[in-house]
Amino acid sequence: MSKQTTPYQRLLDNDITPRAFVVLGSLTILVGWMIAGVVIQGVQLAIHKDAEGTLSWFGLLGVNLTLISLIPLSVLVARGLNKQTPGLLSSVVGRLRWRPLAWFALVSVGLELVAFTIIQVGNVPLATGERHGGGVAPDAIAVIAITLLTSPIQAAGEEYFFRGYLLQAVGSFVRSSLVVVIVTGVLFTAAHGIWPWQSPALFVDRLAFGLVAGLLVIRTGGLEAGIASHAANNVVTFVFAALTDTVGASFGVKDAPWPLVTIDVVKFVAFGAIAWWMSGRMKLADSSELPLTALPVAGPGRV
Repeated sequence: MSKQTTPYQRLLDNDITPRAFVVLGSLTILVGWMIAGVVIQGVQLAIHKDAEGTLSWFGLLGVNLTLISLIPLSVLVARGLNKQTPGLLSSVVGRLRWRPLAWFALVSVGLELVAFTIIQVGNVPLATGERHGGGVAPDAIAVIAITLLTSPIQAAGEEYFFRGYLLQAVGSFVRSSLVVVIVTGVLFTAAHGIWPWQSPALFVDRLAFGLVAGLLVIRTGGLEAGIASHAANNVVTFVFAALTDTVGASFGVKDAPWPLVTIDVVKFVAFGAIAWWMSGRMKLADSSELPLTALPVAGPGRV
């Protein structure tokens, strides 16, 4: 008799805690993130305030640390409030799978460099405030160092919340994996302050990434592919911004031209297709045989 397995998007749906706790958990993470942001940004501003429209290495560090806080917040809430078995936010095997993460990262970086070359050689119009050349930022070396050291973890923070806890939270109410992906993709885009009536192109760009990352989480059974793609995108973006003195513009971008977005979307879809194929070659599990909770089923029943 085969073991009962659970797909990634259903891993918060257990018989120990009330289903409403996933809503409470999502709100708890958001409140905790806002408190962390107030503290971190408060300390940062007390030490150094960037000029309007600019972002220094110190400001970038503050932003990244705030988003990194989503990792412990998501893990602690899943474990403490929802009684989830440790590790099931990372993947269906209960941990982050480093070998697949490394392979996904290699592919992501390769696609980012190909897209970057096409944009530069083709002189494709960039997002508002960005430019193809010009002088480097005064603190370019520090910005690049902070980007390399913290942006991959910052990207992981967003993935642990949006494609981790939030996707599993929606999945505990909705059985359709497609609906789960669409809902979390729209929420991810909205969280970046982009709406279709403000910038249709930029909305499509952010939504496309959210949809591809969400599909890959379900296909691969973990966050590795989303983290790799998100991290590669952010690292290339901010290293280039440091070399063209447009870090503030890249961080606060509010609009983008369609040619640039088209290249971005093709890049995301290409990564999705390759990662989908790779997950099959690596035989990555997409459902879990682990118990959903670390507690006996004798606890209070679901309401």
